[in-house]
Amino acid sequence: MHVPIVAMGTQTGSSSTVLTRASLSRLHAAGFPEILDCNKEPAEVVDPADPVDFNPQREEADFLQSNEIILQFLAFTGIPQDGMGTTWPKTMYFTFQFYRFPPVTTPRLQLVNMDQSGTASSAASSHTLFQINKDGTLKSGSPGLQIKYMVDPGFLKPGEQCWFIRYIADHNLQIDIWDGDSLLLIGSAAVKLKHLLRQGRTAVQVHHELEVMTTEYEQDTTVMSGDVLRHGTVKPIGVYVVVKGRLHLSLANVGHLCEQRLKKSNSLPPPRSRIVSSHDGTSSFHGGSLFSLNTPGAKNVSQAQKLADVDSELAAMLFSRLQEVSTAFQHTSREASASRRRKLERMMMVRQLEAQEDVSGRRASLMGRREERIQHSRDLQIIDAYRERIKAESISSMLRQAITTNYTLYATLGTAEFFEFALRNPYNVQHTVTIEIDHPELSVIVDSREWRHFKELTQTMTTPVEEDMFHLQDNLMPQVYLRPKETIHIPFKYQTFSIDHAVMMQQGPIELRFNKGTEAAPPWKSSAMLTKRIKISFKANGDKPIAILSVNVEPQPHVVDQTFRFYHPELTFLKKSIRLPPWYTLPGAPAGMPGGEPEMYVRCSDPNIICETKKMGPGEPQDVFLKVAGGPSPQIKKFFVAIYTDAWLAAPIQIWQFYLHSLQRVDVSCITGQLTRLSLVLRGTQTIRKVRAYTSHTQELKVDPKGVFILPPNGVQDLHIGVRPQKAGSRFVYLNLVDVEYHQLVSSWLVCVSCRQPVISKAFEITLPSGGGKGSNKRITYTNPYPSRRMYFLHTNRADLLQFKEDSFEIGGGETYTIGLRFAPSQSTGEEEILIYINDHEDKNEETFCVKVAYQ
Repeated sequence: MHVPIVAMGTQTGSSSTVLTRASLSRLHAAGFPEILDCNKEPAEVVDPADPVDFNPQREEADFLQSNEIILQFLAFTGIPQDGMGTTWPKTMYFTFQFYRFPPVTTPRLQLVNMDQSGTASSAASSHTLFQINKDGTLKSGSPGLQIKYMVDPGFLKPGEQCWFIRYIADHNLQIDIWDGDSLLLIGSAAVKLKHLLRQGRTAVQVHHELEVMTTEYEQDTTVMSGDVLRHGTVKPIGVYVVVKGRLHLSLANVGHLCEQRLKKSNSLPPPRSRIVSSHDGTSSFHGGSLFSLNTPGAKNVSQAQKLADVDSELAAMLFSRLQEVSTAFQHTSREASASRRRKLERMMMVRQLEAQEDVSGRRASLMGRREERIQHSRDLQIIDAYRERIKAESISSMLRQAITTNYTLYATLGTAEFFEFALRNPYNVQHTVTIEIDHPELSVIVDSREWRHFKELTQTMTTPVEEDMFHLQDNLMPQVYLRPKETIHIPFKYQTFSIDHAVMMQQGPIELRFNKGTEAAPPWKSSAMLTKRIKISFKANGDKPIAILSVNVEPQPHVVDQTFRFYHPELTFLKKSIRLPPWYTLPGAPAGMPGGEPEMYVRCSDPNIICETKKMGPGEPQDVFLKVAGGPSPQIKKFFVAIYTDAWLAAPIQIWQFYLHSLQRVDVSCITGQLTRLSLVLRGTQTIRKVRAYTSHTQELKVDPKGVFILPPNGVQDLHIGVRPQKAGSRFVYLNLVDVEYHQLVSSWLVCVSCRQPVISKAFEITLPSGGGKGSNKRITYTNPYPSRRMYFLHTNRADLLQFKEDSFEIGGGETYTIGLRFAPSQSTGEEEILIYINDHEDKNEETFCVKVAYQ
């Protein structure tokens, strides 16, 4: 069971802080870019804790209709994890998607500690983000990273302004934070966008300290007792949300006057009626010849052209003969050039034979002209035969153009686009018309209830709804009966759940490329999304079309409401259950009481993924079930899930984006405090690479080689790892092999650690004062049980609370050694269990002591 981070009700735009006022002062003095309004005045600062009074009419009436959305990534503050201290990443980058703009992967940013005094602890100070040059040095200028989006009527469809305002008022922006060196996910943060509503103000800005959270899978030790430990039972793995740090982020919305000089080619036509008629001027036939394409300004004028210029097949046939004649002419010219000198030398002999040669020359000229006439006659015969062959096809094509109507719709993922076509029977006799569609995503609405539902949604109630209008054949092609000269309206629905771009992606930061200015193409004119052309044929008896509707579908980007990332072993099935957030219920109501929960429906963009949700009963939670086949490591599968609340799937209430990271699985069974070694096989790519191994739990997993090493091309090499868990149970550890030059992911492993507690040979109880600034020294003894001299090494599971006077010692057989312990002071009261591991020269556990410390 996976619980969405955004839906957990946790911090999404916190105003509280973990920084001291001195750290906040240093952060404020770092020199981040100042946000100014259109009058060059500082933008009004809004407190994220203040409520937002949303008035959509006030937003739409604002004379500053252009919104410049600014995101400033300022700093990052780490939080210690389980007393292990804060492990600072050196670089980081961010991934997110704002509104319907393309997904963004920011460049890598350097973390720099601005506290040079050294008095503040690492957990209480913040690291400022700086941009990096290609050579690794810091860029000059202001710190942080600033990203701007210009949202104005030149970038929005007519009528889309209210959609954008509703998006700002209701949605959260989810940001994934990545380690720029190891390419490991640090965590995710969510920020509410509602404070960007200007409500008549020229500019607003808000500063957030967002909790960066991650999901970890660990064995729940509290339920590992009783029948759960029997043979054959499943060990439960718990899902925990851990706060890794805080991201300092500034958001702003600066209003600008709308540019009045908008190009007509960059804007959509006014919202057209959803009733498509063949008499509204959208026919593709403009008159003219069979072979010419007419210009828009001259509908009934056509310029004659040669058949060879408009038909490639005929041109190829005629060109083959021209090439033969040209080759023969070139060959004759070369021979004439070579013999010219000889003819000049024998001029006298030529003049003597001039009479005879003149007669033969006239004869040759007559023969050449006759051969040319014969060849021209053959070419004309070829052209005439070709014209006769294509005449019927050309006339049929022109007739089809005369009955063809064009219609353009703009579709987004999962949203159904509804329209009606006015079909007229041009004959004086009745006909049963068959509707043929050459694309599965466009369909006829045959259910009158669905037809009425879409007409109510689109407010197109001027046309009637007929019951049992269509007859379905065995091949599911609908048929409709038309009386003579009758006109009826055929309802259609276009809906797509597929995405055009590749689902396999490589992880890693890339450079940003933003289009600046309003001259760039609008979002719905994205070159990455190709226009689909769908033909609908209305055929009467005898398979003759009486009308053709050509539908041009231009895909548009869609809004992503939430992003999920799952890490799973390669070439296996991922099975997840995602609980939907609860709807409003009365407090104190018993479980199972009927409530106002609507029924949910889900659809996936990948047909090879099983995605479903079941109605569990009144008052019961509702879950989305996923079953996904993973690919080879380190590939990433990307897909979308649309969630609906209406049975006809008109428009999704949310769209979720999923990333499935495929990793190589390694199972490790070990004991806490004891080092377990194993080797992983590295396979080189086609070229030599400089790589380094990174792990998500640096205290528990060590790698050898530790630093950067060379991975030869197409070779096999071993990577040695050592696992020393700090606590019992099962958990997942991530291991990445990264190309340090190009910051690419070469290999990735999912280390599944199953660890058990060693046998505790001795237990001690001590009492220490809390709140003091001084630690306490204690001593315990250990006797070597072997007759020979041995070397021993000391480890503990709480290095933050206990330190050894010496980490190793050597004693003779049967001798006793006194171990010096140094306990760090604790600021709070309570009890802590600290384990002391005594390991041999191979780092195998000999004995384990347990010290229960009571801080009073």
